[in-house]
Amino acid sequence: MSLPLAHLTATGLGPWGDGMARLFLEPSDLLLVLSLGLLAAQSGRPGLDRLPLLLPVAWLAGGLIGLCLPSELLLALPSVALVGAIGLLVALGVRLRPLVLLSLATALALVFSLVAGSALAGHPGAPAALLGEAVAIAVLITLLLLPLEPPHPRWLAIGLRVGGSWITASSLLMLGWLVRHPQ
Repeated sequence: MSLPLAHLTATGLGPWGDGMARLFLEPSDLLLVLSLGLLAAQSGRPGLDRLPLLLPVAWLAGGLIGLCLPSELLLALPSVALVGAIGLLVALGVRLRPLVLLSLATALALVFSLVAGSALAGHPGAPAALLGEAVAIAVLITLLLLPLEPPHPRWLAIGLRVGGSWITASSLLMLGWLVRHPQ
């Protein structure tokens, strides 16, 4: 029997399944993946094609680096603020060039997964949990982007912007909670 992992909810599916569930139980990570997907859909074809591969690979690489860190990184406020900023870009209808979009997605995935990896450091099932989370990200981003291929009808372009505004609003609520109840 393995030891329970800190910062993971036990699903009964082992560390791999716990890592998959972690994406859906960690609001800032989930909102980051959703906002990057919406931004890619809004920005056009090249970024849309490369993001489903790049995002999970960067997440896994950053998480594995985070496992080697000597102490847990606590970046809750900046992380939530970054998610809100990405949601705001979507809400404003900003279209990024593919290189800028993919660089931004890589950098954010590395930062967020460094935090996740550092939280799991020292536990025997941590690499499997990180792999499970990367697989969940790959599945989620692929399923999100399939129906959002350009060109977008007007109603879908408005829907993307509304999704960005909801992500921004959720981030503002999380920021308020973190300021009011610091960790």
